[in-house]
Parts: sequence; structure tokens; C-alpha cells
Amino acid sequence: MKIILFHNHNCSKSRTCLELLKQKDVEFELRNYIKNPLDLNEIRGIISNLAENIEGIIRKNKEFDYASINSKTKLGKFLHENQKLLQRPILFYKKYWICRPPEKALEILGID
Repeated sequence: MKIILFHNHNCSKSRTCLELLKQKDVEFELRNYIKNPLDLNEIRGIISNLAENIEGIIRKNKEFDYASINSKTKLGKFLHENQKLLQRPILFYKKYWICRPPEKALEILGID
């Protein structure tokens, strides 16, 4: 099963998650979406296959008008244009997971 870590190197939680996966010798693809932005279809895929509450996909410490983003289509467009507001890190393993705290990645993968 393919594992992908959607990573923002400026985020301490994302860096911690990356290090945890490396320490446990997990084979995964690293997707630095700051250097290589996600396209709209990738964003839509994350939104459509998020294993958790969709409202968690946007960073809470940023101000935005969630009422104006009242559909998955609008949310996808908003996140495509504002990728720094995407919650991180995100791990793909069967579905997309927001790994907060970073140790959640190991839990999802069934690693002690």
C-alpha cells in the first residue's frame, strides 16, 4: 500500500512526523507541497477522501470566513489558492489523515 506524507518543511509538526516515519524505517513518498504545489485535482482528492471531519483541513489559527466556503468545490478552490492554510501534516494511507499530533501517523500505520 502506497504511503504519502504531504509535508510543509516550515511546520514543526510536519517535520516531527517526517522524522518519526524515518526512525521507524517506513517506506513512503514525500510530497513537499510548498515547493511543488498541489493541483486542484489533488486538493479535491484529499477533501473527498479525508478520513476525518472536513473542517479540520484548514488551519484553525488562521482567520477565514468558513461560511463563504460552504461546499467541497469552494473549499477545494480556496485551498488550492491558499495552500499554506492546509492543515499539516497529512498522511495518505488508504485515506487521507491529518496527523496531529504527529505520532498519529504511527497509529494509523499500526506501528508501535
